[in-house]
Parts: sequence; structure tokens; C-alpha cells
Amino acid sequence: MSSIETRLEHIELQLQLIKQQRRRERGIGLICATLLGAAALVGFTRAPVPEVIQASRLEILDSEGKITCLLSNAPNGGQLDVWSKGGANVARISSSESGGDLALWNSAGKPVAGIFANSTGGRVEVTRGSGQIAAYLEATNDGSDFVLTRSDSEENSLQLSVNAERTVGTVHSSNGKQAVRFGASAKGAAFSVLDDSEKEVAYVGSDAKNAGMFRIAGTNGTTAVECGVNDNGGEFRIATTNGKTAVECGVNDNGGQFQIADTNGTTAVECKVNDGGGELAVRETNGDGGCIFGNTTMRGGFTEIRNHDGKAALSFEVQENLGGRATVRTATGQIAALMDQGKEESGTVQVYAGATRVAALGGGPTGGLLNLFNMKGKAVVVTGAASDTDGGLLSLRNSSGQQTVRAAAEPSGEVGTYSSDGMRKRILIAP
Repeated sequence: MSSIETRLEHIELQLQLIKQQRRRERGIGLICATLLGAAALVGFTRAPVPEVIQASRLEILDSEGKITCLLSNAPNGGQLDVWSKGGANVARISSSESGGDLALWNSAGKPVAGIFANSTGGRVEVTRGSGQIAAYLEATNDGSDFVLTRSDSEENSLQLSVNAERTVGTVHSSNGKQAVRFGASAKGAAFSVLDDSEKEVAYVGSDAKNAGMFRIAGTNGTTAVECGVNDNGGEFRIATTNGKTAVECGVNDNGGQFQIADTNGTTAVECKVNDGGGELAVRETNGDGGCIFGNTTMRGGFTEIRNHDGKAALSFEVQENLGGRATVRTATGQIAALMDQGKEESGTVQVYAGATRVAALGGGPTGGLLNLFNMKGKAVVVTGAASDTDGGLLSLRNSSGQQTVRAAAEPSGEVGTYSSDGMRKRILIAP
């Protein structure tokens, strides 16, 4: 074998040895890496958590060694405080005699919010940067309260109170006095506006019967305008400054009614519906005298003029036979004279003295008739057209109504006289 071939074989053998060595090194490296990884995993595995950690104070520090959280004991129990990066105590959870508390402060150390347990329940507060309370929600013995305060003080600006029976709210003006009241209960709801002296000047809500109502008052608190509901329907009232009703409009049992009164509250004009139809009354300042215009059921209209005492002095009406009647009365209300439709569409005029009729003028089938009566109501003079002839007839009678003189124009004029018992008769005939 030549020297060249010998060298080549030697080189080839060395290459194979080098490859085998590298394979062993890679195997050893993989085993070491696996062992190191396992060791690392074992090294990073957490130690078992202990069941109880006991300490009287626990502090958590930042990178600069400042306390950011502190868990400690307080006189009423545990307490947790939190500090900001700037070193301000900004939150605290603690226990009190009534329960738990949560307080929040701003970076300037001013309280801004809090949740507290108290003897009636819980209370939530929100405060301004100045430390003044801006609003709070609190449980009370029988419900809850919600309050907003004014920006320059802790005086109430808005308050809402709720209990089992009602909900009540108030809005206060800048002087601290109530300006608005509102609420609701089982009897209804209401909204009121108050003036600076806390007198009600406007109201909308329910009345005592749980019906709707609207009311406006003057500066003295006296109701000036009122709108509501009565047993028959709606009603509207306008009053004077002294509270006297000046105008009233409403509904009665038969329909609508309207009234106008003077400054003393005395009704001057009244318009309404009654059983017979419409009625208008114009009264004197004393509420009695005046005029009435209206209707009578199933008959027609009537007019009545009254004196100062409220007694009828003159009236016009439709009577039962649907004819007209005019009546003149005395100051005491007794009939002094009347004119109406008599029988068979004839007219009658009657004159009274006190309660006694003393004269009657009427018409009949044959013509006119005039009767004069004494104070006993007996006719003492009867004159008119005769019923059996075409001429006139005159009859004079005694106090008992017995005819004593009779004068007739037909067939030939004659005058007859009679005894008081009517049995004897004398005739006077013209020659």
C-alpha cells in the first residue's frame, strides 16, 4: 500500500472519532438541560400556604419604604388604612360601636365620602373639598331621608323623606326657608309653592275626598283662585284679597251654576239650572232684593221682582192652564192685585185688601163682569152683562150676600127691590 492511501485512511478514522465525540457531548448537554429545568421548576414551586397568619400590625411598603397600606387594631376593632403615593391617607375601613365605617379623603386630607352604620341603619355621605356635607342618604326609625345641602353651607336645599305611610319632599330657598313642598300618601299626592314667609301661594294635588284640586293664593296667604271637584262635578272659584268669594262656577244636582258676588261676598248675580230649566237671579247688595227670571216645571217662564226685604213685590208667571198671571203684592208679601186668564180664555183682574178679595173684574160668555166684595168676602155689588139678555145688569146685596136691589136694562129697563129674606119684591118700571 502506498503512503498516500495510508494517509487517507488515517484522516477518515480521525473524522469518525470527532463525530462520535460530538454526539456524546450533545447527549450530555440535553441531559444537563433537562436536569437544570427540573431543578428550576422545583425551585420556583411555592411553599405550602400556612392556615393562620397572626400579627397585631401589618404594613405594606412601596419601593421607597413608605407605608401604602396598614392593617391594625383600633379601639372599636380592626382598621385598614390606605395612603396615596404622595403620602395622604385617602381611605379607611374600620369598625365602630354601631357597625362598620368606610371613609374617603382627597389628597389634601379633606373628607369627600363616607358610609357609616348608625343606630337606625346606615348613612351615606358625600362632602365637598372643604369638608362640608354636600348630600347624605340615611335610614331612619320609620323610613329613610335623602338630603342635598347648599354649596356655601350645610343648610338643607332639598330633602326627601319616606316612611310606610307617605313620601314628603321639600325644596329650600337661599334663606333656608321652604319654597316648595311635595308628597304622596294613600289619600293622594300634592305639590305646593311657598313665599318667603312660608305661606302657601300655589297648590296642586288632592283634596280631602282624594279628588283633584288647584289653588292659588295672594301674598297674604288668602286663596284667590281655586279649582276642584264637588259631589256633582267640577267647580271654580275666584276670591277677593280678603278671601270672600267673588266668582264661582260649578255643577249642582240639575246642571251648571254661576255666581258673582260683591266685595263683601254677597251674591249679586246667580245663574243656574233648576227642576224647571234655567234661572237667573239679580240681587241687591243685601242679598235679598232684586229680580229672578226662570222656568216652572211643565208650565213655562216666570219673573219675580223683590223688594229690599226679599219679599216678592211683582211677579209674572204661567199658571196651570198655561195662561199668564201678573201679581202685585204688598210690602209684607201679601197679594194686593192680580191679573190672569180665567175660565174659557177670559181675563180676570182681582184686588185684595189684606188677605180678602174686595174686587174682581172678569169676562164671560156674554161680556164683562165686575164684583165688589165686603171684608167678609161676600159680593155686595155685582154688575156686568146679563146672562139671559143682551143688556146690562146691576145687583146690590146686603152683608150676607143676599140681593136687595136688582136693575136690568133689558127687555125694558126696570129696578127691583127685595126684602132681606128675598121673599118680597117691588118693581119699578119706566112709564
